Amino acid sequence: MTDSLRLSEGGLALKVVRTEASGFRLVYLGPASAEQGMGPAPVLPAGPDHPPGPRLLAQRGDGYDGSSLLEAVGMADGRAAALRPVSMEQTSGAGMRLHSADQALGLSAAVEIRLAHGLVHMRTRVHNRGSQSVLLVRCAALLLPLMDWADEIVSGYGSWAREGHQSRRPLEAGFIGKAARLGRSGFDGPPGLIICEAGAGQTAGRVLSVQLAWSGSHRIQAERLRDGAGELLAEALYEPGEILLAPGETFETPEALLAISAQGFGGLTRAWHGHARRLVRSLARPVHFNTWEARYFDFDQASLIDLAGQAAQLGAERFVLDDGWFSGRRNDRTSLGDWTPDRDRFPDGLGPLMGAVRKLGMSFGLWVEPEMVSRESQLYRAHPDWALGYPDDMAPTGRNQLVLDLSNPEVRDFLFGALSTLLRPGGIDYLKWDCNRELYPATHKGRLTATAQVSGLYDLLDRLQAEFPDLEIESCASGGGRIDFGILPRVMRFWASDATDALDRIRIQDSLSRYIPAEMMGSHVGPSPNPITGRVFPMAFRGLVSLFGHLGVELDPAKLTADERATLAAVIALHKQLRTFVHAGTYKVLGTADPALHVSAVIHPEGGDFLLRVLRTGMSAYPLQARIAVPGLPEGARYSVQELILGEAGGRDLGVETAEALAWGGLQGDPRMPHHGRLFQFHQIR
Repeated sequence: MTDSLRLSEGGLALKVVRTEASGFRLVYLGPASAEQGMGPAPVLPAGPDHPPGPRLLAQRGDGYDGSSLLEAVGMADGRAAALRPVSMEQTSGAGMRLHSADQALGLSAAVEIRLAHGLVHMRTRVHNRGSQSVLLVRCAALLLPLMDWADEIVSGYGSWAREGHQSRRPLEAGFIGKAARLGRSGFDGPPGLIICEAGAGQTAGRVLSVQLAWSGSHRIQAERLRDGAGELLAEALYEPGEILLAPGETFETPEALLAISAQGFGGLTRAWHGHARRLVRSLARPVHFNTWEARYFDFDQASLIDLAGQAAQLGAERFVLDDGWFSGRRNDRTSLGDWTPDRDRFPDGLGPLMGAVRKLGMSFGLWVEPEMVSRESQLYRAHPDWALGYPDDMAPTGRNQLVLDLSNPEVRDFLFGALSTLLRPGGIDYLKWDCNRELYPATHKGRLTATAQVSGLYDLLDRLQAEFPDLEIESCASGGGRIDFGILPRVMRFWASDATDALDRIRIQDSLSRYIPAEMMGSHVGPSPNPITGRVFPMAFRGLVSLFGHLGVELDPAKLTADERATLAAVIALHKQLRTFVHAGTYKVLGTADPALHVSAVIHPEGGDFLLRVLRTGMSAYPLQARIAVPGLPEGARYSVQELILGEAGGRDLGVETAEALAWGGLQGDPRMPHHGRLFQFHQIR
């Protein structure tokens, strides 16, 4: 018996064939214009007589030596799940569902696949229709055979304030992947990988990218099996005993997303940016002023009102009060959970400060860390049983704090009530939602609860957004510790890193921009010397680095010279002039032969016009600087070129260039000196 189903949407095609020998076999996945067939899996020496071949919903037990889609066991008789293909069906839109079952155990599983907006969406749904409880040990959202051209793997790595590093390695024997095991996405970037052919670059080559829409522990892995086949796995990691299905219960995995491009990494970026923009409502992106690196814990109402006045003079449009505003908070060892304004600092609450901020023409935002509790707090003294690790009163802390058990509806109700009390009177437009530690131990009364913790967080965020539909929320987790497509529909902005060092931010923002568009990426001008690295940068350089994001300021204006204040004000004014363009465009990094020269562009969504930013990060090896090639422009196009100068209106005209001249001869745009930059605007002449 042979059945087949084919999906086609957004330029992608996917075809699955069901056979008695191999079950659900993936016949094709790729551009619809390149679709071709595939013969049967060959019998290999010393292999199974009925080779499983590249298939979906793979299980061990028939000679297949890769990862299984899921592993489960009956709690009464210890029987291990052995799923067999049952049927396949087309679902509404460009979707299909592949059914399998273990009749003896009474367990059924379905892989759900749909194509939407040029992306592949996959998840697994498991149902216990038997008479005994079934322990689901692990269950992948995506288990996909890889194409023959899958030669290399690109993955992120990093740590606190060191995010955004990239590794590119051959996909040879064995497996390469990344995992997060402490309940957050992690500082190594969103939970995903890129697979590419050797030689693939920004504009050419076959590439694919997977993202798991999940904010907790996970594993993303590519493997070269012993027969040479490739396999891609994306799964949430469940702690032992977490997923126990009673008779009649159903469980579904988070969604895994797959983007495919025949035009190199740039094609992936366009796909991910489009998806991110569909998940988040369109809204204005005001210039932020955040108080943290200006004041830390040292402030009162009067000093904050003065600081807000300085921020408004620079051109800021939103004033965000960071940590330290709530009852008893003077350092990071106390008071988390007591979400009422500190009466010593704010005798009449936050109202007078918010009123002063509004009179200055700015909106108001507030830092919160609702998932956490300090041992030194009223909340912990009243409810020690609400913290993860309970009843161990010596449970390990991180940043001197514990994690609240968000699997408990009573805890979520308390947090919703506390936040609603702050939000209901009005005046708070924005929450900077922080999460400054990972889950350890992820237990409550000895019961593992990491998965329910993430689901509880989603529930709380969804409830707040339903109650306060205009509220904007930023996801921060000690910087870039929780950036993913699971939390993205619930937030509007990511704090990319606690590092505001300009050189580090180039790398961090480049890496994040592969997935997250500029308007969702908090990009702040920080102090100099930088508080983390100690490095010193000119204000113009810091400003240029921050322009291609959601601009903010995080420094003490009183410590700036008059020239620095004027330059920062000019950066903010230029950002306001360009942000509609930047926040709708596509970010692209251009390769150069000089490793100390960083060149990037933002391309208008309709093509044609673009911005080109050139940053010199170090000394050139030669005193003569090479011209900068700008490839990939439409054949025959002509551009008027302007250099945009901070503090100068209208820009400096540099004449007209053709696409061919820019690609061949290039542009003389090198800033020459380290830690300097230049910005050019190209307007296509119609």
